[in-house]
Amino acid sequence: MSKAIAYIENTILAITLAVMSILAFANIVSRYLFHYSISFTEEVTVNLFVLLTFLGAAAGIRNSAHLGFTMLFDKLSGVPKKFLIVFTCALISAIFLIFVYFGYDMVSFQIESNQKTPALGWNQWVFTLGFPIGCLFGLYRAIEAGFREWKAASQQESGVKA
Repeated sequence: MSKAIAYIENTILAITLAVMSILAFANIVSRYLFHYSISFTEEVTVNLFVLLTFLGAAAGIRNSAHLGFTMLFDKLSGVPKKFLIVFTCALISAIFLIFVYFGYDMVSFQIESNQKTPALGWNQWVFTLGFPIGCLFGLYRAIEAGFREWKAASQQESGVKA
């Protein structure tokens, strides 16, 4: 399951980055060659950047790529280390849960009020949906990382190489 989710994450990240790059490049070329700016490119790239940010954060958690201060964590073992793992996992999960809750609330409000994007006139909730979806991926990856760290700490205690 984790590989399937990683494939989905990576595919969405690649497509999002490609679309953003193509739109930004097309706008630059259009501005300098034709002295005409494509108005909707900023709207699309800014909204896709939100999706890219939160899915990228989830992928970073998956790959253990986030900057961490591990001096204390590396020196701990046994129950204190496991407590720190649970505490960290719970804190990150709580933050992502709060983001999912308020993201869902924001999307619901935009659907109810029929908000449209300024340049394209598309439903705003379509773009805003990237925020809670990205946070759901982050929540999944935070819990997965907590289990992975717990397993490594347990194996370290029993003398098995992780």
